[in-house]
Amino acid sequence: MQLLPSLLFGISASLDALLVGIGYGLRKVHINLLQNFCISLVSMLGTCLSVCLGNRLLLFLHASLADRIGSIILILLGTYYILKWILRSDDLNQSAKTAHVPEIASAERAPARLKPAETFFLSMTLSLNNIGIGLSASMAGLPLLPAAVTTLIFSVLFLLCGNQLGQSRFLRLIGNAADPISGLLLIGLGIIQLAL
Repeated sequence: MQLLPSLLFGISASLDALLVGIGYGLRKVHINLLQNFCISLVSMLGTCLSVCLGNRLLLFLHASLADRIGSIILILLGTYYILKWILRSDDLNQSAKTAHVPEIASAERAPARLKPAETFFLSMTLSLNNIGIGLSASMAGLPLLPAAVTTLIFSVLFLLCGNQLGQSRFLRLIGNAADPISGLLLIGLGIIQLAL
C-alpha cells in the first residue's frame, strides 16, 4: 500500500533534477553518468536525513497527530509550489510585454563538461531542496527505504533525461511545469497519507 505514496514522493522530490538537467542541456553542458549518480546519491542522502529527522520528531508527538501534521505540511508545500509557479508565470508575462529581447542565434559548439565544484554545488542544492519534503513525508508516515530508493531512481532518470534532451521543446515545457507538477504530486501524496 506504500508503493504509490513512495512513487509520488520520489517523482515530486526529483522534479528539480529534471529542471537542472534541462538547464544544463540547453547550455550544452554534459553531465556524465558518474556525476549524475553522485548528485543523485547526495540528494538521496539529504532526503534520508530529513526522513530520519522526521522520525525522531515522531517520538515526541502522538502518531495520529504526526500523520495529520505531516500530511497537511505536504499539502501546504504543494500549494506553495503551485502558487510560486503562478506568480512567476505572471511576472514573466509582464516582463515579456514590456521588454523586447533580441533573439540570439545558437552557435554549434562542443558540449562543455560539468566541473567538480559545480557537481558538488548541484548535489547540495538538490539535497537541501528535499529537506522540507522528506521531513513532512516521514511525519505523514512514509517509510524511509522506499522514499530513498524512489528518490535516487527518479533523480538519476530525470537528470539524465533533462541533460540529454535539453533542446527538446517537450522537455522544456515539462521543465517550465516542474513546480505545478511537483505541487500537485505533493498535494496528492498528502491526501493519500491522510486517507491511510
